[in-house]
Amino acid sequence: MNDALKVVSKIAGISKKLTMHIARHTFGNISGDKISPQMLQKLYRHSSITTTIGYQANFIHKNADEALDSVLDY
Repeated sequence: MNDALKVVSKIAGISKKLTMHIARHTFGNISGDKISPQMLQKLYRHSSITTTIGYQANFIHKNADEALDSVLDY
């Protein structure tokens, strides 16, 4: 899969290293508040919802971002 992602990144003009690990984290970041934890558990194939919630906690920053924006954007 990583070899295929190298080809895709070259075609897309992406200069940064693209791996399955990075792709998985990108998906987690994008899906954070758009997909329910139960569906993410199925997609990630986690046996425990606790694992999924712990994993997604690394990507959910919407409330913190909005709080910072309210102060910095005046």
